[in-house]
Amino acid sequence: MAKSKTASFYIRRHIDCTTLAAQNVTLDTSAYVDPADRQGIMIESVDFIFYNSTNNLPITSGSDRQVAVQLLTGNYTALQPYDNDDLVASAGFIVDSGAGVYQDSNVYPDLLGSLDGRIVVDDEMSILASANSAFANARCALVIKAKVVTLTNKDYMALALQTVAN
Repeated sequence: MAKSKTASFYIRRHIDCTTLAAQNVTLDTSAYVDPADRQGIMIESVDFIFYNSTNNLPITSGSDRQVAVQLLTGNYTALQPYDNDDLVASAGFIVDSGAGVYQDSNVYPDLLGSLDGRIVVDDEMSILASANSAFANARCALVIKAKVVTLTNKDYMALALQTVAN
C-alpha cells in the first residue's frame, strides 16, 4: 500500500492535563503530507508518558483523578468518542487514592488497513487532554514514531476521501 520515503523518526510533544476543560495542542503535519506527490505520514507507534511538570517525577495525588489523552487527525478542540475514525491513539491515567495508580494505552495506533501503521494525509493533527478535576502539574509527553510514505493514486484518493468524509 505504501512505500517508505524516509526512515523512521520521532516527533515529541507534550500537553498539560491539569483541568476539566480540554487542552489542545495542534501538530502541523503539512511538511510531511503532499497531495501532488501522494505523500503522507505513517504513524508507527505512540508512547504516552505521564509526569509531574514541576519535577519530572511520576504524577500522583491524594485524591481520585482521571486523565484522558487523544491523538487525532484533523483539528479538534474537545475529546472525541473512541469510535471516531480520526482517532489515532489514546491513553488514560487513573489515580485511585485508595488502591493505586494505573495507566492504560487504548490504541497503539489504530492501523485502519495498514499493517505497519496509521497513514495520515491530513495537514494537521490534534493532541487533546482532559482531567476529571483540577490536577496540579499533570502533563503527558507523546513520543510519536513516524515515517514519510508515498501511496499509489488509488490509496491516496481513498485516504483523502475518508479524511474529507470525517
